[in-house]
Amino acid sequence: MEDWKQKFGLIGLRHLALKDQPQGNVHYLTAEVVIDAETYQNLPPWDKAAARACAVGMTVDVAVISGQAAARLRGLQVLEIESHVVCYLPGAKVPSSRKKWKKGVVYRSGYLRESDIETFQGMRITSLICTFLDIARYDGLDAAVVVIDSARRRWPELTKERLLEEANPFRGRAGLKVLKSAIALSVHCSDSAQETKARLLIQKARIPEIKRLLLQAPFDRPEIGTFYLVDILINNKIIVEIDGRVKYQRNSAARTEEVIIAEREREKYLSNLGYIVLRITPKQLEERTGESEFIRLLRQHLESRM
Repeated sequence: MEDWKQKFGLIGLRHLALKDQPQGNVHYLTAEVVIDAETYQNLPPWDKAAARACAVGMTVDVAVISGQAAARLRGLQVLEIESHVVCYLPGAKVPSSRKKWKKGVVYRSGYLRESDIETFQGMRITSLICTFLDIARYDGLDAAVVVIDSARRRWPELTKERLLEEANPFRGRAGLKVLKSAIALSVHCSDSAQETKARLLIQKARIPEIKRLLLQAPFDRPEIGTFYLVDILINNKIIVEIDGRVKYQRNSAARTEEVIIAEREREKYLSNLGYIVLRITPKQLEERTGESEFIRLLRQHLESRM
């Protein structure tokens, strides 16, 4: 697990003498934590969100980080880039007036037991199951499934049965019904947040032509000593691959070109085997004007094969 403070070069100003204050152009993540301005400017959105969450964690003394920010700090994938860091106060303490909130922080009222609070890299965050519950309540079913999928892939011991058992003490709490539904819909093999989103769209669409759906389906290439895992295989004929900017933005230009060439070779190989390969972008998963473009494309291909 990455050390966020070290990765981003975050500097806490609270205990620094005047002579030790950072020189040059800095960006204030909070009033007490800064990052080199150029470094921050060049970060992708998800890393900017992680830097903000870490900065808040370094700043607050009593508050506990929860929601998608807490999941992000654990290195889990989340559905969207959160615009603020959610915090709770221990016990049943009520947050102060909104005017006194730190920049980029939203305080929520709720009861936090001691067992709901963990220390992570020196920051106070909610326990895993409490984080899931908060996301289920405030961000919805899809967001909860995404983060649970990510956690189950990282920690295989997080079975559905174990998660449901850990959720039992929250009986009567808002969001519990959504959380249980998210646990039921979760899988242990999702490779990305967008892959989870695509799977949920397929399930909600209830397309009658879909008879079989396989996740992370393997395709052997013994002639070159390797194998491929495709994101989603439908009816043993249509392959859905979710493209994203993440794998490109984190690589050098030379490495990115290698990735693109390998993807083209992989797609050609699968097409030559007779499979239809749908390469889908995150934008095609959006449902802003009704049904997503992805589902419309999928329906068209399925109907054309009837």
